[in-house]
Amino acid sequence: MRNQPDTARALCLLSAAKTILFAVFACLLLIFAAGTGQAQADGTVGPADTTATAPSTPATGGIQKRWNEVGAWGGISFNAPTLIGKTPSARFGSLAIRYGRVLLAGKDIAFEWTVDAVPVAVLSVERFTVVPAGAGGFTVQERRENVYGAGFSPIGLKFNFRRQHKVQPFASTTGGFLYFHEDVPVPGATRFNFTFDFSGGVQIVNSSRRAFSVGYKYQHISNGNRSSINPGVDVQMIYAGFSVFQ
Repeated sequence: MRNQPDTARALCLLSAAKTILFAVFACLLLIFAAGTGQAQADGTVGPADTTATAPSTPATGGIQKRWNEVGAWGGISFNAPTLIGKTPSARFGSLAIRYGRVLLAGKDIAFEWTVDAVPVAVLSVERFTVVPAGAGGFTVQERRENVYGAGFSPIGLKFNFRRQHKVQPFASTTGGFLYFHEDVPVPGATRFNFTFDFSGGVQIVNSSRRAFSVGYKYQHISNGNRSSINPGVDVQMIYAGFSVFQ
């Protein structure tokens, strides 16, 4: 169980993370607005300009507003830091189905709202078990246990940069929940946990609107202090996915 200083520090870090998130995406929105304004200025031509040479962009025109993205992705953790969560031995993996809707498309940036359904999530943690040792005695053994869950992330923000090119860097964040079949990460916590993450990587989009993504994700899993026990889990993940724009 965490003591009061640890709880206060975790809450401060969580608040700081939220503040940073809003600040980063406010800056990205400003950049996007500037790119949109520039695109509109570039697209306004008079009668004398109708024979001007078309801009040198791919024939597909890149990701467009109102496109839908449907696909799937999977990831596995390689590290469990303790920036907010306090479970250093955790391991995590998940598979998800994604739907996205491109809401805005500027000159170089596309902004997409995403929704993830997570049918499979596995959290592996070390737990202590009391084992009878005979003559009324017992021993305490530590063993690794896999806890299975599923969830949903209805809040997702994704920015694709260089949207008119085949190779597009992206940054994204999602928020949602996971429900496990046992309390996680320790007994006495809760089965229902909130999640949020920050991720970035590269998405390769071909002329047929097929896309392959690979990236890095920092994810936090916590019951939000709905229980008196809330160690929380932080994981760093590598993930990959395939999707189709329609």
